[in-house]
Amino acid sequence: MNITRENTGELTATVRIEIQRPDYEEKVIKQLKDFQHKANIPGFRPGKVPLGLVRKMHGKAIIADEVNRIIGDALAQYIQDEKLEVLGNPLLNTEKTSEYTFESEQDFEFYFDLGMAPPFLMDLAAIPPVDRYVITVSDTMVDTYIEDMRKRYGNDVHPEVSGNEDIVSGEIVEMDADLKPVENGTKKSAFINPSLLVKEDSRKKFTGLKKEDKLVITQDFFESPAETAKILGISADIAAKEDLCFELTVNDIYHIEPAILDEEFFKKVYPGDEIATEEDFRERVRKDASASFSGETDKLFYRHASDALIRETPMNLPDPFLKRWLVEHKESKLTPEDVEKEYNSFAESMKWQLIENKLIRDFDIKVEEAEIRNFIKGYFMQQIPMNTEDEEVQKRFDSLVDTVMKNTEQVQKINDDLYNGKLLGVIKANVPAEDKEITYEEFIKLASAKQDHDHEHHHDHEHGHDHDHDHEHEHHHSH
Repeated sequence: MNITRENTGELTATVRIEIQRPDYEEKVIKQLKDFQHKANIPGFRPGKVPLGLVRKMHGKAIIADEVNRIIGDALAQYIQDEKLEVLGNPLLNTEKTSEYTFESEQDFEFYFDLGMAPPFLMDLAAIPPVDRYVITVSDTMVDTYIEDMRKRYGNDVHPEVSGNEDIVSGEIVEMDADLKPVENGTKKSAFINPSLLVKEDSRKKFTGLKKEDKLVITQDFFESPAETAKILGISADIAAKEDLCFELTVNDIYHIEPAILDEEFFKKVYPGDEIATEEDFRERVRKDASASFSGETDKLFYRHASDALIRETPMNLPDPFLKRWLVEHKESKLTPEDVEKEYNSFAESMKWQLIENKLIRDFDIKVEEAEIRNFIKGYFMQQIPMNTEDEEVQKRFDSLVDTVMKNTEQVQKINDDLYNGKLLGVIKANVPAEDKEITYEEFIKLASAKQDHDHEHHHDHEHGHDHDHDHEHEHHHSH
């Protein structure tokens, strides 16, 4: 076998693969002999079918399969050995490659067109400053946060009559149209929070209730079956019944009396701080609220910074080759017209992928398996409070991690999230930024704006492109 390459443009080349009979004959004969031993042909004893007859029956298909396997392996190895950073997949050059029958031919020549990634220079420090938003927390937002905290740290009281924001507990029993209990119907305890109901009229029906009062609840209390299931704590199937009817018998009423804004409350919320006044407490809440938005503001900064890098990094792509690849790639199912319409968006996504890979290489960004395991373990430790110093507890956490690690889709998502976190760190540390204060409402509008580029893709452990060297040559040749 012989492989040669001819450059056909600045970013394109054609690879010629010559395959001679000795390259495939040994494996073809082995497969023919396997067929010979297994063949069950009338007139011949099992395993005694002449090899020539087996070759006549199966030789063409076996040779075609073996030649295609050799091509795929040879192309992948050649690209790796030559350190070629190809875009998309190699495409069969049908003008130069002959149609083969795989009957009388013994030697074969195949030609494949390649598109190469362009060389480019990238200077992060020279990028014009990117807006980095800092969300200003209004007094109204601080009030909302504090009210929520006061309820969380408040005291439960049990009023005789239910009010607007009270939780009503009791037993609900499924009833028929005559308001008689349904035989084998649903019967359960329920804690109903009327403030979660969408319909105002329904909320009002839960006020003024006392212990032992009864209330008939029907489907028209709710906006949707999903809301029915959520409020009553019943299954989706039961909640979907059009003639749904429950009778609630009230056995208790819960009212949360908000905590008083005093030093005792401040210490409960911030146990490590010395906060004496309501003014100091409000400022601390304001600071925490602003910090809580950092994840959202970082995402927008990452998006705008990546757009700026694409815009400010001069880069040429082998456009004709990539357009052809998009049409011929079986998974895209795009027509030439579709490709022309969507190509600019695709090209920007491809540029970002090249920039991202360069950042990964230049800053030696890696995600080790141990980091993925630690991330999963940390998640479980937050969800399941236990004595983490206990050796048996650690073994249980490790067992949970082992289970998650078998889910390749979930592990890939965690891997991508960790990569993106490290990429964000590099971009924040190296791309010039200009802080801009913005209200939360203004930020939501910006963050919800339609994105012109889809920059998401998987990060593999080798940090390269997912070229997928299964080139599927079979459909190009007559067997």
